[in-house]
Formats: sequence, structure tokens, C-alpha cells
Amino acid sequence: MATTLSKPQSAGFDVSEERFVSHLGRNACDFFRELDATKTKVRLVHHAKRPHSQLLELEVNDGRISRNVIYKIPFSLENSETNEFSATPRPRLFPEIAPTTNGLREFRALEAIERHFRALDDERFGVISIFELLESPLVVVMEKSPDGDLKSLLKRATRFHTKSNSESLGCVFANVGTWLQELHTLPDLDYTETRHADRDCFVDAAERFTDGLIQQLGRHSFFQGLCRRLIDAAAVHLPDRVPSAVAHGDFAPRNILVSANSRVTVFDTQCRWRAPLYEDLAYFLMSLKTPGAQVRAQGTLFSPAQLASWESAFLGAYFEGSEVPIAAVRLYECLLTLEWWAAINFRQSEGSLKQRASLALSNRYLSRYIQLLIAEI
Repeated sequence: MATTLSKPQSAGFDVSEERFVSHLGRNACDFFRELDATKTKVRLVHHAKRPHSQLLELEVNDGRISRNVIYKIPFSLENSETNEFSATPRPRLFPEIAPTTNGLREFRALEAIERHFRALDDERFGVISIFELLESPLVVVMEKSPDGDLKSLLKRATRFHTKSNSESLGCVFANVGTWLQELHTLPDLDYTETRHADRDCFVDAAERFTDGLIQQLGRHSFFQGLCRRLIDAAAVHLPDRVPSAVAHGDFAPRNILVSANSRVTVFDTQCRWRAPLYEDLAYFLMSLKTPGAQVRAQGTLFSPAQLASWESAFLGAYFEGSEVPIAAVRLYECLLTLEWWAAINFRQSEGSLKQRASLALSNRYLSRYIQLLIAEI
């Protein structure tokens, strides 16, 4: 299908459930050759409307075989007429882009990932079949995996659950690290751009995020001191040119599927940037250590030993037995934590009483968390 990154027509988007049910009815036997075309029936299983996307899950069944398909609209339809997107003045690691083109980038990225991991034929890695990209709007059509996500597994592996649940995840975290290493070998796609390629970009981002937090929270001496320590550490531990790779950009447990035999499958990426490879590593670790439940529990949900064990398996697999540049990883973990910290304060500072109470817990936890990270550098 010849499709470009030009702005799609915003008027007249058809996102009706009937459209997708009809589309799957016409194409199910092309997607799944084992189905009997004379007996297939399609039904809508679930329609999830999220702040930045919509997901429709459909089932096709011929009486013998059942398969599920996802139709993903990877942007919010609320402002599609004007193609507007967030103009929140908070500091960001990278600029936003008109979201109605997200579908094309995600389709191409997932296709490239499918090709690469199918060719590996490695039992540690699963693959999602990417079927088609619809237009008006750009909708990614893909196979639904039966596996659950790592985020759900972690909920059953807190320090309050059985020890075996926690220990069995070591193989999973190792496979996740190896999967990310493989992703970082992919070549740029035709729209992939390079950003933050040197140490000066790290310093600039640290200054912007700490300035933004000073605007929101005050605490001038704390954040200015934090920024100085990050800049000094970067001068020691980051090279002038930072190692870069095609970045996932949202490498978090919620986007990682895990099978019963620890096979991992990863989705939800556009491969939009070539960026410091430490970003994906740090984002995963930050997502592991600062989920909402962990913040509300003020760090008691997972024990330090659990987190250290999982981190060791993940980083050890990514760096394949080489010495882990832990100071560089921690620096980017600090940087991404600062961005997240600024984001939640810009978004929630004028919310309800419950939201402000939640924000106070987050501020307390993130303050302690980032100081612990710097102490390890």
C-alpha cells in the first residue's frame, strides 16, 4: 500500500465498529489461511477508548478455530478536525508531532520488528503478525497475542506474594534485556531522526527539567544542587558522543507480553528516533521502580533485593556479560525521572483534592528515589 507521511484528511473519519467488523469479515481468511471461508463469523469483543488511542478487539471464528485481531487507532480523535495536539508548556525531552500520522510510523516499525524477530527464529521471542494499515484514519491491524503483559505479572510478584512468583521472573527479565539489545541493532527507518546525540544535549535537558520543577515546586536549592550534581557526573561518565540506537520510546512493562515459558513479545513503538541507547534502558527501569502502586506504597511494594535482582538480569542480558555502564544508565534514569516528575506536576497541580494528595505522595517518593539514584553514580 503506497502511503506517505503527508497530513491525512481529517474530516470524515470512519471509526465505527461496523466498519472494522465488516473489514475483518472480508479479510479474515487472508489473515488466517487455516479458517474456513464459508463458516467464518466475526464479533466485537472489546472497544477501549483511551486518552491517546482507541483499541478494538475482534474475534473471527469458523466453528473450529478462533483468532483475535486488534484494530488500533493510535491517536485521540477529539481534536482530529483541527489536527491539534497538546500545547502544554511543560519541558519535554523531545517535541510532540501531529498525532494523526502515528499510525503509519507504528505500522512500519512493527513490520520491521516482525521481520527481524521472525528471521531470528529464537524461542525466547514472540512475534505479532502485522496485517494491514487502513486509511482515513490510519489504523493498524494486527494479531492479538494470547499472552499477558509484564505489568500484570509484576502485580502478582510483590513482596507480599510468594517468593516463587518473584524468582521465576528472572528469566523473563533476561529475555527482555536481550530483546531490547536486538531492537537496538535495527537500521533507521526512512522517517527515523537522530536526537540527543551528545553529552551537551543531556546537560541541556537536565537544566530544562530542573528549571521547570523549580517553577512548579520551588525548592530552588534542592533542584539547582541536583542539576549541578548531574552535570558534574555527566562530565565524568558520558562521552562527548553518546552511543545511540533506534529507540523503542515507550519500553515499559505494560508494553511487554510474557508467555508461560518466559517468551517475550514487545509492541507499541514507532521507532521514531535514533537516541541514546541508555534511554530505553533507563525508561524500563524507571517504569519498573515507580509504578503508581509502588509510589502509593512509598516504595514498599517491591523489596530492594527484588528490584536489584530483576535489574541485574535485565542489564546483564542486554550487555551480554560485559561490564554494565551503570553510571551512564543511572544518569539517564535520573533524566527521565525528572521529565516524568515535571509532567505530573504540570498536569495535576490544579486537580481535585484526591489528585493533589496523590501528587504529594509522588513528589515525596520521586525526591527520595532520584537522590538514591545519584548516590549510586
